[in-house]
Amino acid sequence: MSWDKEDDDERLAACCGSEESGQALETLFRRHIGATYAFAHRFLPTREDAEEAASECWLRAAKALRAGRFRGESRFKTWLLGIARLVCLERLRQPRLPTLSLSGLTETGRGDWVLFAPDPDPVSDLDEALASLTDDHYLVLVLCDLQGLTLIEAAAALGRTPAATKSLHGRARRALKAALETLEKDV
Repeated sequence: MSWDKEDDDERLAACCGSEESGQALETLFRRHIGATYAFAHRFLPTREDAEEAASECWLRAAKALRAGRFRGESRFKTWLLGIARLVCLERLRQPRLPTLSLSGLTETGRGDWVLFAPDPDPVSDLDEALASLTDDHYLVLVLCDLQGLTLIEAAAALGRTPAATKSLHGRARRALKAALETLEKDV
């Protein structure tokens, strides 16, 4: 059976335990890999980390779907971003060796061993202000304001009550505003 845009995600997720699981899972993947990667990229320091986290998220989601662990109590995207959140938090807690990203490097030498030097990457005031927020504040802003989840959906992804998420979202917005005002005064 072929899947089209009119099939809702929850129905597709329910089919992942059947003989049509490959097609259903592929359709879900194509619909949501961009959001999964974007979420991880906002949360993790490098593009490579975000790619690995998005892959790990989908591996876990595929296992859970095939085992029938998606119960449909929330939207599929909310459930998926909850998995992505856990993967990102695990990656942030892991001890890491310093890494060098090769993206954004330019050639500097002629035959010597120092071939690349990093390009200066200007950091915007918004990026700097977001970096100054606590993980909880940053995460709720990403879920609600960048990913477009409702407060109820964000609460499900965060494992909090809707009231606690609404309060956290308000505090996060105030903290972001204060951080931006501080940066503006420093200029």
